[in-house]
Amino acid sequence: MPTKSLLPGLILAFCAAASLDSVAAERRASAHSNNASTTLIETASQQYADGQLDQAAATLERALHIQPNNPATLHYLGVLRLQQGEYQQAETLAARSNLRVGRNVQLRNRNMQLIQAAQRAQASGKPPHAEPRHQTPLGTYLVGG
Repeated sequence: MPTKSLLPGLILAFCAAASLDSVAAERRASAHSNNASTTLIETASQQYADGQLDQAAATLERALHIQPNNPATLHYLGVLRLQQGEYQQAETLAARSNLRVGRNVQLRNRNMQLIQAAQRAQASGKPPHAEPRHQTPLGTYLVGG
């Protein structure tokens, strides 16, 4: 019965084709998510520049709903939380970013600076007040001690 021996091969071929379509659709969705997330980060940066910290934070939260593991978005939200006096949350967001940063040493170092600034501010009970040492698209946060 040659028909029975062809059936598993046809099923396998069909599954492979369906899988490729699924991967292609996922990539298109991912590219769309990246574009939406990038647009939201740019909007948050403008809101930050306009002094609208709460709106910028809300915009970054929306970006995290689209890409919950985006290390840059986590970092930028951490920077805002530091400036809003939410030091523990700033530290937590920077640590979450570091878990997802991969080989991006520059972002890892910025996260470590953010963590240190949040820890110093929390320990002293005072917002960071040193010379600005780091510029992000969301503005300057203070890391000196």
